[in-house]
Amino acid sequence: MERCSLGQWLHVKKRSTRVSGSVYLDRPARFRIAMGAARGLSYLHHDCLPPIIHRDVKSSNMLLDSAFNAKIADFGLARLVVKKGETSVSVVAGSFGYIAPEKIDVYSFGVVLLELTTGKEAHLGDENTCLAEWACRHMIEGRLIDEMISVFILGVKCTSKQPSDRPSMREVFQILVQYSHPHEYGH
Repeated sequence: MERCSLGQWLHVKKRSTRVSGSVYLDRPARFRIAMGAARGLSYLHHDCLPPIIHRDVKSSNMLLDSAFNAKIADFGLARLVVKKGETSVSVVAGSFGYIAPEKIDVYSFGVVLLELTTGKEAHLGDENTCLAEWACRHMIEGRLIDEMISVFILGVKCTSKQPSDRPSMREVFQILVQYSHPHEYGH
């Protein structure tokens, strides 16, 4: 893609020579990227038959076109999900009855939202800390305040420790659509 990966834009040390240092991702571009990625994942989870779970959602697997529209890439770990009793596909992701496999993508997408709003890498700190824990601490402490606070809070909700507390990707996309009016995101 023309603009490389989202990870290369968010994390300067990962930038290739193809990513210009003079251009940066402003808040409307970051929001457009979040919307596009959420739309794509929602489509995979809720509109494909059978549903597709990506299983490797991260900023380096979101490619950006020349207008900074996000495209989900690298489906090497993706799996088709079959409901109990169906026999059309033999590959099943996750353990039914324990965790909805699509919640794994929701968690990972929440981390991407946190990366978009904070500019910090997902592997912030050492092996005992991560961006989701940092985000929860800073949200509670009230340190992070800007116009993307709603997207930040959505990222925290998506990274909830309890999968049952996480929204579906369809709900994530609908929440972002509600926030999109000031950003004039085209549908």
